[in-house]
Amino acid sequence: MIKAIRRWPFLLLILLMGSFTSSYAQEITVSGVITDETEGFTLIGVSVIQKGTSMGTTTDIDGKYTITVQEGTILVYSYIGYNDEERVADQAFINLSLSEKSELLNEVIVIGYGTQKKTDKTGAVSHVKAEDLNQGMLSDPIQGLQGKAAGVSITKKGGDPNAGFTVRIRGASGYTASSDPLYVIDGVQGGDPTSIASEDIESYNILKDAASTAIYGSRGANGVIIITTKKGGKKNGETVSEVNFTSKYSLSKVANTVNVLDADQIRQFVVDYDKEFIDGGANTDWQDELYRTGNTLENSLSFSGGSEKSFYRASITNTTWNGVMNGTSKERTSAKMNITHKGINDRLTLNANIATSFENNDYENFDGFDKDDVIYQSLTRNPTDPVYNASGGYDQTQRVFNYENPMAVINQVTNIRDAKRYLASLKADFVFFEGFTGTSIISYIRNDQEYTYFRPKGVFASADNGFGRRSYDNTAEKQFEGYLTYKKTFNENHNLNLMGGYSWREATHDGLYSQAQNPQSPYIGANDLRTFVEVNYGDVGSYKNNETLIGFYGRAQYNYQGKYYITASLRRDGSSKFGKNNKWGWFPTASVSWNMQDENFLKNTTWLDQLKLRASYGISGNQAFGSGYSQVSYIPTGLATNPETGEQVITFEAARNDNPDLKWEKTAETNLGIDFAFLNSKISGSLEVYHKNTTDLLYPKAVSAEANLSNRTFANAGNIVNQGIELFLQAHIVNKTNFSYKTSITAAHNKSEWIELASNNEEGYENNGYLSGRGAIGDAFYIVRNQEGHEVSEYYLPEIVTIQNGQFIFRSKEGGYTDQLANAERSFVGSPNPDIELGWSNNMTFYKNWTLDFSFRSMIGHQKYNATRMFMDAPFDLPDLNVVEDALDWAAQGRETTAIVATEYMEDASFVKLDFVSIGYNFNVKSVNWLQAVKVFVVANNVFTLTNYSGADPEINYANLAYGWDQYNVYPNTRTITFGLNATF
Repeated sequence: MIKAIRRWPFLLLILLMGSFTSSYAQEITVSGVITDETEGFTLIGVSVIQKGTSMGTTTDIDGKYTITVQEGTILVYSYIGYNDEERVADQAFINLSLSEKSELLNEVIVIGYGTQKKTDKTGAVSHVKAEDLNQGMLSDPIQGLQGKAAGVSITKKGGDPNAGFTVRIRGASGYTASSDPLYVIDGVQGGDPTSIASEDIESYNILKDAASTAIYGSRGANGVIIITTKKGGKKNGETVSEVNFTSKYSLSKVANTVNVLDADQIRQFVVDYDKEFIDGGANTDWQDELYRTGNTLENSLSFSGGSEKSFYRASITNTTWNGVMNGTSKERTSAKMNITHKGINDRLTLNANIATSFENNDYENFDGFDKDDVIYQSLTRNPTDPVYNASGGYDQTQRVFNYENPMAVINQVTNIRDAKRYLASLKADFVFFEGFTGTSIISYIRNDQEYTYFRPKGVFASADNGFGRRSYDNTAEKQFEGYLTYKKTFNENHNLNLMGGYSWREATHDGLYSQAQNPQSPYIGANDLRTFVEVNYGDVGSYKNNETLIGFYGRAQYNYQGKYYITASLRRDGSSKFGKNNKWGWFPTASVSWNMQDENFLKNTTWLDQLKLRASYGISGNQAFGSGYSQVSYIPTGLATNPETGEQVITFEAARNDNPDLKWEKTAETNLGIDFAFLNSKISGSLEVYHKNTTDLLYPKAVSAEANLSNRTFANAGNIVNQGIELFLQAHIVNKTNFSYKTSITAAHNKSEWIELASNNEEGYENNGYLSGRGAIGDAFYIVRNQEGHEVSEYYLPEIVTIQNGQFIFRSKEGGYTDQLANAERSFVGSPNPDIELGWSNNMTFYKNWTLDFSFRSMIGHQKYNATRMFMDAPFDLPDLNVVEDALDWAAQGRETTAIVATEYMEDASFVKLDFVSIGYNFNVKSVNWLQAVKVFVVANNVFTLTNYSGADPEINYANLAYGWDQYNVYPNTRTITFGLNATF
């Protein structure tokens, strides 16, 4: 009995605990409405999730939700573009208003050897995400950046699918050395962007000022474009496991052709001016024969997945371009794999990358006015001549010198390339202790390309024994980067980030070629050059050279309370390219910034999210030129007879002289900037002002051949200043359930000016931009003069006064008048450099599922020299050769001259171009559990161009010193429409 009584307290305790547990575990049903904090409208599709699980619900079309959970559970409310909110489920009704995220405050940008919040930057860095890039069928990943980053000019000479884009960041700064930026792909310097498919790119970060680029030392003078590719990983705490497939098909047409005469107009000219003429009897539109409807097909497939510690993403993309010019095509297959693994309690992170691309190109020659230049031959060939003769072969009528049938060239000449690119890297990050990390990257880049050219006998109407050539070129780069990073916050106010490292790079370039004439078989082609009869000295050659670059670098970043920032870096590079007295160079930087919005006098300004002032100064270098230029080198020049033995020997001459003092080309740049964001980042942007001074330009200086081994010494000479202003402005105009609209504007002005020009003549200038074509004979056919106190590549032209006795009359340099171009007075009359470059991008969403994107681009205030019109408006060439319609007007005025350089052909080339318009539809696939998303879209590229320029395209394609003319050797631009499908599984 006593034992039973003793059990009662214990049983009572159990009952009480059970009662308490039952009470605590009681379920509760929570309902509510979720709205936008600013506008008050309801939000559809807000996730309401039990914290720590994937269980939950979403709001309906009225913004309402209902969820049953255990009382006391924490509910997480999340919605794209809004800040997450948490609430305890302790009441039946919970209504919430979500605030929009300030993307600016959380966005992470990539800088040299690290990352940082966009709000922490002290230099000029532009960040462009994949969703903001240009759309459609892109021939190059860089094309997606056009108009997206202020101060970054991306141009291309025509629409050739086999040609790449020219990129200039804040103007040209090289003389002989390249002005191209440095590309860094997933931490690997010097990668080729075309080895990466557009679908694989996550973001671009463009480092523009020297304070940002100098950490790359001798390779950063022309800016740095950091490409980050897509990787596997986690999203919302869950490993992303998906398959993505994209397919696009496009059709292209020539946007503009040259307005030449047709057969009837030439026949009428013969009658009107009583000319002797042999009529070919045809009515051939040679441009119509040359051009076709181009098409492109791209298929891309990617896989991503992983486990708790390992992630991967693999992709393969195949694209085939059939250009609008017959005989031009390209096929590229790109494959990429990225693997990330974490180990040693997540202290070690390994990341392996491999990217490869295989490319086949089919070319046609259009680089001048040679026999096989198909554009020149098509524009100038007489339209009364047929394509084929009566026997079915190609018509080979000969009217003048270098007069050939372009279709015979296209269909009988082989001109192909086979290229392979490889990029592999392994990166290891190890956390020694909290805040202290070691990083090492080893990488290998290899580019192989083989060229084959074969022309059988009889392609040309004139004497033609045929020709064949094979060549091989290879570039291989090995690199190592090792650096340590230390991050520490002291007393919650002082934030320190230190980084220091070592860099090593070795590059080897080698190649060979062989060629011969008079092939004995049209079927073997250039596959066996032993079947060619004629082999001369110089028909076989090879080369090999290498270069080494070593660097030591360090950077310190400090900020106080996230308000006051200071950054300093220093790099010391040694390069085998420079003279023995100057192989090493120093590249220092310093920058500061101030987040004003956190000061007391602005802290209560609720509409202000960011107001940041920045200032920076830095020096970066340029070594982008051939190796061995600082040393005397000898090249073979031909065969000679040894007078002593009577045997043939090879003669040599010095290619250049030794210069032990050759040193780095340096760019010192000052940058002032302001970053701003208002109204919860609905409006944000930045404004930059810069002054970029490039000195010690690398230059092949003419010297006395009597006192030196060679008449050329590679030296440092010249000084170019680029200065300008850049604006980036972004606005989220509307962000509602059924309609959202985001727009951004970029604007940039840059002026490139010669401060010092150590030319090869006593007057201190250089004439450039020499034009070659029919009727252009002599040294007077130049259009550009680079001279101190003037912009780079300014036009220097004479002006036509009148026509007298069929000749153009100019003002003479000696006074009076002359009909000789060489004696004509010239002046600076214009510039190919635009006063302002603009980009305007727009992204819209309608009714949740429809998207509309379009982008404009503009260059204003520049001129372009229409060399096509200059070479083809002379009635002198009629009736044997074809001309543009202007020739008929000149004939009426009695003109008898051939091509002539004059202001007559310099035109205003300002333009506004609609780069693309895209409309897409996202299907609702919630009911299909194995399908995540499906989108179909249509994109039109190069939709229209508004301009007064009469040539094919008003856009300028930049080169180092001389650019700005449009000759008939330019592949025409195309207008393209693309149909696409994207599906995620």
